Amino acid sequence: MMRDVSMRVSRRRFAAQIAAACGVAWLAVPVQAQSPTDQASFEVRIIEGQRAAAPKNDPRLADLQRELAALQQGYNSFSLLSAQTLRLTANQRATVKLPDGADLAIQLLAVVAGPPMRVRHVFELPKSKTIRAVAPGGRTLDVRNGADRLIIICTTVQR
Repeated sequence: MMRDVSMRVSRRRFAAQIAAACGVAWLAVPVQAQSPTDQASFEVRIIEGQRAAAPKNDPRLADLQRELAALQQGYNSFSLLSAQTLRLTANQRATVKLPDGADLAIQLLAVVAGPPMRVRHVFELPKSKTIRAVAPGGRTLDVRNGADRLIIICTTVQR
């Protein structure tokens, strides 16, 4: 009978040691917390670039002057086709229809505390999928070549 009691105590002690070890191991694993309040806005501007007899830039694209200048070797006319803002929470996904019929999808993964703070998101086009971490206020440009035009996707991330 005494042996039964000592076995139970030993098992309890062993179970406590295992639980403590698992707890320590669990604390050692880095966890990226995703708060349900993780939110970010994405301003998506769709721009068309064409070859024209005379250069022309849409005045609503003045803030992109430097970026568009890099494309002016082959294209010299840029116009804003559409602009929309997508407000997403963690793991939410939204799509935007592009002029060539393709879909652009953006999914917010998380807002990662800094320094510097980053907004992690998935940017998906047909045949490409990229995970990006962009600081609030930062923007990216993606270009899709068409036969006679460019479709430029300017994405600006806001917190």
